[in-house]
Amino acid sequence: MPSVSYGKYTLEIPVRVKLFIDGEEVSSSKGKTFTRENPAHFDQTIAVIEEASTDDLNKAVDLAREVFDKDKYGWVTNYRQRLRIIYKTAEILREEAERIAVTVALENGMPIRQAKAHVLAAAEIFEFYAGLADKVYGDSIVLSNGNVSLIFKEPVGVVAAVSPWNFPMTQAARKIAPALAAGCTVVWKPASYTPMSAMEIYRALARAGLPKGVVNVIYGPGATVGNELVRHPRIDYVSFTGETTTGKLIMQQAAAGIKRVGLELGGKNPGIVFDDANIEEAVRAIVFGGLRNTGQACGAISRVLVHESVHEKLVNRLAEVSKSLVIGEPLNDNTDMGPLVSKAQEEKVLGYIDFGKKAGFKVALDGGKLSGGIYDSGYFVSPVIFDDVDPKSRLAQEEIFGPVIAVIPFKTEQEAIEIANNVIYGLTASIFTKDPAKALRVARKLQAGTVWINDAYTQPTEGIWGGYKQSGIGRELGLYGLEEFLEIKQVYVDTTGSLDRPHWRTVMKIDKL
Repeated sequence: MPSVSYGKYTLEIPVRVKLFIDGEEVSSSKGKTFTRENPAHFDQTIAVIEEASTDDLNKAVDLAREVFDKDKYGWVTNYRQRLRIIYKTAEILREEAERIAVTVALENGMPIRQAKAHVLAAAEIFEFYAGLADKVYGDSIVLSNGNVSLIFKEPVGVVAAVSPWNFPMTQAARKIAPALAAGCTVVWKPASYTPMSAMEIYRALARAGLPKGVVNVIYGPGATVGNELVRHPRIDYVSFTGETTTGKLIMQQAAAGIKRVGLELGGKNPGIVFDDANIEEAVRAIVFGGLRNTGQACGAISRVLVHESVHEKLVNRLAEVSKSLVIGEPLNDNTDMGPLVSKAQEEKVLGYIDFGKKAGFKVALDGGKLSGGIYDSGYFVSPVIFDDVDPKSRLAQEEIFGPVIAVIPFKTEQEAIEIANNVIYGLTASIFTKDPAKALRVARKLQAGTVWINDAYTQPTEGIWGGYKQSGIGRELGLYGLEEFLEIKQVYVDTTGSLDRPHWRTVMKIDKL
C-alpha cells in the first residue's frame, strides 16, 4: 500500500473513512463510496469515503433526537459530564496535533506549519467551551406585583452542523464544541474535500468518552446529503459555513420548518491603508490576511484600499513580499503556500485572473498557474496583484477565494469608507493607521462583523466571528457562540396565592364569583 511520510509519521493511503453513527465507524448502508485526491498530487487518491444514504441520515438524526429528547446518559442535564468530555477532546487534539496536521495538509493543501497551528486552534476552541459548559446561567426578575419571572437557558435541540473544507478543524470545532457545551446533540456533515480531518475529530470525541448517538457524522455531496439534512423535520437548528449562494438555499429550506439557522458565509474584505500607516506592518498583515491558506479564507483581505500618497510604495512592497513566498509541497516545512483545494477551485481563480487582465487593470504582480516539476501534478497558483482596480468591477465585488488581491487607491477617509462598504458582504475589514482616533472612527463606520486595527485575520477564541449583510447570520466563538445553541424560556411564578388578581378582572367579575 502506498504511503505518505512527514517526520516520524507515516500515513498509508488511501485511508478508508467511514460514517460515525451511534458511536461506531460504519459503512454506508447502500455500499456507496467516493474518493478524495491529493490537491498537490492529483493523480494520488488519499481517501475512500463512505457516502451516507437516506437511511443512514435518518438513523443519525433519529439517534441524536432520542438522546436529546430522553436525556439519555444525562447528556442534556449533566453539564459536568459534558465539560469533562469536551476538555478531554481538547487534550487529545493537542497531544496529537502534529500527526493530525499531516492529514490536514495532505487533504486540504494547507502548508504543514499552518496546519499545525490550525489543529492547535481547534483544540483551544474545545478547551474554551469546556470551560463554559457549567456556566449556562439563567436569570430571575422580581416583578412589581411581587411575582417572579425565572429565565432559563436550554439547549436548542438537535443541531445539523455543515462545515467547510478551507479550515476543516477549527470551523467544525466552532460548531460542535459550543453545541455540546450547551447540551445539544449533533448530526455533522463535513465537507467532502476534507473527510479525514473530520474523522480525527470524531475519533477524539469517542476516545474522550462521548456517549453513543450524541454526535453522528455523515458524508456526501451537499446537493443531496446536505439538503436532506437541512430539510429534515427532526432537526432543530442548522449551523452552516460556506458560500453565500448556498447559505441562501439553506435559509429557504430551513424556512419550511421555521428552523433557526446560523450562517457564516462569504466576504470581500477590505484592508484600508491610510497615509500615516506603517507600510511594512500593513504589507505583512495584508500578506498574512490575504494569502494565508492560498487565499481560501472567508475573512481574507482581497481588496486593498490605499491612500494615493502611499499607493506606489505600498503596492511595490506588497508585490515584493508576495513574490517571495515559497509555493510548493504542503508537507515541506519551508512552504508558505500550498495548492488550491481542487480543479474546480483552480479554474474559478484562473477565470478571475483572466477577467482582470482582459479588463485592462494594471498587473502589479503577474502570477497565476504554475508549471514544471511538482507544479504539473497539483493545483498550484501563485499570487496575482491587480492595481488601480475599478471598485465596481467583478474583481472588487465578488469573492474569489484564491491568491488574488485588488488594489484600489483613495483620496479621502470618507471615500475609503464608501468603497469599503459598497459590496454585498460585511465579514471583516482591516485599518492601518497610527492615529487611534481615526482608527476607531472609521471602524465604527465600516459594515463588518470584525474590524482589525493594524492587523488582519487574527481570530481570538474568546472574541466573536460573523458578518453583516450577506456575510451571514449569527455569531461564532466566545460567549456569543454558545448563545447560538441555546433557547430562552420564561417561567412565571405567582407568589401571592390570591384569587383576586387585577389581570383576571379584565375578563371576569371577581366579586360575583
